[in-house]
Amino acid sequence: MDENEIKEISKKQEETLILVQKLWQAEKWRRFLMIFKYSIFVLIVLGGFYFAQPYLGGLFSVMQNALRFGQIIQKQNPQELQKFLEQ
Repeated sequence: MDENEIKEISKKQEETLILVQKLWQAEKWRRFLMIFKYSIFVLIVLGGFYFAQPYLGGLFSVMQNALRFGQIIQKQNPQELQKFLEQ
């Protein structure tokens, strides 16, 4: 190997190193933005549950009443049905 070939190889290595560094920097930004995006998504979902909690509680109470009503109808006891309807 003569000196020209060594300089040419050295120059190619420097160019490759610069490209690899740019790729690594781009990969770090991609990871950061992905983590940021998913954390925002999780915060939005949790915030939605927090603000929807009163509505969900009302929905669950309606569902429980419907289930109790179904159980009373299955028993076919008129006294229990009358008590439930009075409530």
